[in-house]
Amino acid sequence: MPRPSQSQSRSSQRTRLDSTGSAESVDESHHVANVVKTILNLSINKAIIKRSDITTIALKSDNRLYNRVISDALEVLRDVYGYELVDVENKNQKSMILCSVLEPATFLELNDSYRRKYTFLFIVLGYIFMKNGTVPESILWEFLQTVGIDEQREHSYFGDVQKLYESFIKQAYILRTKQSVEGMNEESIFISWGARAQREVSKKEVLHSMCEMLKRKPTDFKNQYIEAYGMESTENDETMDDE
Repeated sequence: MPRPSQSQSRSSQRTRLDSTGSAESVDESHHVANVVKTILNLSINKAIIKRSDITTIALKSDNRLYNRVISDALEVLRDVYGYELVDVENKNQKSMILCSVLEPATFLELNDSYRRKYTFLFIVLGYIFMKNGTVPESILWEFLQTVGIDEQREHSYFGDVQKLYESFIKQAYILRTKQSVEGMNEESIFISWGARAQREVSKKEVLHSMCEMLKRKPTDFKNQYIEAYGMESTENDETMDDE
């Protein structure tokens, strides 16, 4: 059962003066609850949330009220529901995603549908990770074809991979950007880990998944191993090897 946060009791009753100078009682906890409920509803499919949508739905477009109650709403989201709001790039609009602060579920805890989805996600994120963080989108699809995944064809295990891939972008697991490349007239499309992947996906698990696919050891990939485990772990492994 959700436990009340300090913010809810702290903001239960506050006062302000209206234009005539009289005191007007305001129950800000009601607005906090509206903001929390709106954020949870807007992110039900892990979609990117626009700040303007939160303000419009929960607070009748009152931006000043948003600034007053958002810190309390963030506290409720973290303390009661285990989420945090993370800012993301989204066409110059103030946008965010709701990320879990809890340990991610293991594959054994996922149902079959989610297991298929996240296996494909791990392959995509894994390839980006093994290529040092940013790759041309066209090169990713060339790699996927080598393992039997064609963006133009239904996959026997993953289903519609193109649709699934686009959902990863909408959910901020993957960040798609345009970059200028020397010698080319048009900008090229590159992909990297998105804000959700950076916070919710374990690089250790991704590294081990890719190594299983490639039939290699994690320590064969020094840069990725250091990023996943840290320099100290690598130094310990080298010391053990020397012994």
